[in-house]
Amino acid sequence: MYVFLPIIFILPFGIFAEFTPHFRKFLHDSYGLAITDQLERTDLGLDASFGGKNSDSEVTRNQAVILVHGITNKITRFAGAANYLKSKGYQNSEVYGTTWGDAGRTPVGLVDMKCSYVKQLRAMIIAVRQYTGTQVDVIAYSMGAPLARKAILGGQCVDTREILGPPLTELIDTFLSVAGANYGSALCIVPVPVGTCNRRTGLHCDSSFLQDINNQQKYEGSNVFSIFSTADEKIGFRSCGRPISPIRGGTGYVKKDGLNHDQLMDSTLPLQRNFITWHSPRIPKHFV
Repeated sequence: MYVFLPIIFILPFGIFAEFTPHFRKFLHDSYGLAITDQLERTDLGLDASFGGKNSDSEVTRNQAVILVHGITNKITRFAGAANYLKSKGYQNSEVYGTTWGDAGRTPVGLVDMKCSYVKQLRAMIIAVRQYTGTQVDVIAYSMGAPLARKAILGGQCVDTREILGPPLTELIDTFLSVAGANYGSALCIVPVPVGTCNRRTGLHCDSSFLQDINNQQKYEGSNVFSIFSTADEKIGFRSCGRPISPIRGGTGYVKKDGLNHDQLMDSTLPLQRNFITWHSPRIPKHFV
């Protein structure tokens, strides 16, 4: 007799698979099966989401952090970021992620910022806030940054005209954009009718989606930070005569030179932690 066990991805400091049974039960009881499936994404395998307590008795010490991946990724692309936080004292119940999109089945040039992705991320933020009972931090990478910003902003979707609801600003302590395509991508200088560079839900600098999220300021959270690089080869540094990544009206930013897109996301983990923990690029002296 053969017993087939689910394959899980074992990484340092934790196991990345679906949500914990405790978190899944909370989602099911609070929002129903459809939302639970939408956030857990087991249709993409057992490595498309993570987060949750093991039991009611588990005590959390840190604000929950929600990681938001970029184009064509699964959330476990950022397992390194999650594991780094865990090496600094975070628990599984304090680091969350879901996979929006189809994890690369759609070619990169055809992925745009659909309302369904925005709704999924918005549901994730609301659910984790309700589950943990405290404000949350959001670290959003690449195309995940404008998507997460729209999820927080709310209002009306630019493609389907669905009403999302009011801003979620009060739920967010720190919003951090890393290599974020907040004002488009230098690869989208020439707009196209469909796909990543379209002028409605794409990364063309004047798309309706980007105009919508950039017409207001400081709605992303109490603290809004950006980390970007002048050598980012995927989103670029400037487009339409302005910097692409730093969020205007934010609390602060760090500009790096010489780091490409992936290097920026993967080599600045201490800096990312400092922003969500200390609201500064540096650890305060009395904590050193």
